[in-house]
This record gives sequence, C-alpha cells and structure tokens, in this order.
Amino acid sequence: MLLLFLLFEGLCCPRENTAAPQALQSYRPAAEDPLSFRMLQISSFANHSWAHSEGSGWLGDLQTHGWDTVTGTIRFLKPWSHGNFSKQELKNLQSLFQLYFNGFVRIVQASAGPFQLELKPEAWLSRGPSPGPGRLQLVCHVSGFYPKPVWVMWMRGEQEQRGTQRGDILPNADETWYLRATLDVAAGEAAGLSCRVKHSSIEGHDLIIHWGGYSIFLILICLIVIVNLVILVVVHSRLKKQSPVFPMGANTQDTNNSRHHFCLAQVSWIKNRFLKWKTRLNQLS
Repeated sequence: MLLLFLLFEGLCCPRENTAAPQALQSYRPAAEDPLSFRMLQISSFANHSWAHSEGSGWLGDLQTHGWDTVTGTIRFLKPWSHGNFSKQELKNLQSLFQLYFNGFVRIVQASAGPFQLELKPEAWLSRGPSPGPGRLQLVCHVSGFYPKPVWVMWMRGEQEQRGTQRGDILPNADETWYLRATLDVAAGEAAGLSCRVKHSSIEGHDLIIHWGGYSIFLILICLIVIVNLVILVVVHSRLKKQSPVFPMGANTQDTNNSRHHFCLAQVSWIKNRFLKWKTRLNQLS
C-alpha cells in the first residue's frame, strides 16, 4: 500500500511545474469520473524451483508501467510515466519492488508443500508394436509435468541409448504435459535397460524405471499368494475332517469350549502362515 501511495502521488500530485504533469492532463478521465491508479501482479509457480512474476500499473484504462522480470526494473510505457520522481526516488522505489517480488516468491515457495502446489511427473513403461521379427519396441510414458522442458532418455546403466526416439510434447486436460520416448532393440537386449526422466520439479532426484524389473517382482508375489492359498485350502479341509464329533447328549458347555479351542487353533495356524508369507515378501522387496 505504501508503494501504491508513493507511485500514485508521484504521478498525480506534481510538486513542480514540469512538462510531464501537463502531458498527463490529456489522459485524465472526465471530471465526473474518479481518477484511479491500479497496480496488478500475476505470479506463476510451476514447482519449488521455477517462478515467474509480472507486474503492471494502470491509470484508468491506460497502462502506464510494467515490470521487467529479467532485469528487475520498472518499465515506463509513456514519456510522462516517470511523473515528478527524481532519479534517486525512482531508484529507491525500484529497489522496494525488487525486494517485494523476491520476498513474495520465497514465501509462496516455502508454503508450497502444505498446499501441494508442486507437479511432479509420473512415468511408466509399456511395449509398443513390434518393429520386426525378434525385435521389441520399448515405450516410456511421462505425464503430468510442468513446465514444458523435460529430458527423457533410455539408458543402459549410465550409458545413454542414442536410438531413443522422442515424440511430440502434448498437452493434458489439466494443462500439464505428456511425452513418450521409444527405443527399438533386439528381444534379447531389453534386459538391463531403464528409462530416466529429468525435470525441474524433481531436480536432483531423477525418475528411473527399469524395464522388466516390476513384472518379475509381481510374478513372484502372485506365485507366493497362489501357493499359500492352496496350502490354506488343503489344511483347512484336513482340519475339517479331523474336527471332533460330539456324541448325542454331551454337555453343551463342554461342546462349545471344544469348538472354541478348535477355532482358536485354526486362527493361530492361519496367522502364522500369514506372517511367514509377509516375511517372504519383505525379503523379496
């Protein structure tokens, strides 16, 4: 508010009889309309390391000032936009604006985490149409990233695969971007390949997905689950056959107690099997 008051005072309340205030008179609204000076700010935050701010000053419907984000200086769009400020006053005012814009960006970026303002990309792999007998087309999909610049490459260890083909960067419905990168290889050479993604939103933490790594892991999990389910069914059927047969006229309380202990034994056995299965999964991961 102080910056707005100072700039408005300099533009509309001349202290000296200079040509600039006289030129300003021709742009004044009609006498019955109030004179207003507005300052607008638009700040864009793509992630924790990228931000862009724009500023403008308006006298009524006429834009008189802008803000150069590259040099951090005020742009005077009209010959009389300097008002009656001295060079030193303009320099001080410009420094205040620089301090404000820098501080505003830091505060918003520091608060981005709780508000989940970051767009981090997601990536997944698939197999494309076969390029020929005995060959595979590996496809790396990258989606949900912003801003637009992104680096995607198929890798073998730390060696870039120069045969990587990047498609066009396409827009998503939520105004983020999508890209796919393909690599044609012989079927026996796919093992050991990975897709690496570099983006400003995950700076210092490249996204790496290994071809075939997750499929083998899922197969092992499925096999373990199937084997344990079969064991559960077999053991349950055996326990059911071995369940005690209570004669007619037996004490009801004794019968209930026996059934209760039998059920507890079944639950304990299932629990132990589940713990062993969980331990195996932890060892595989």
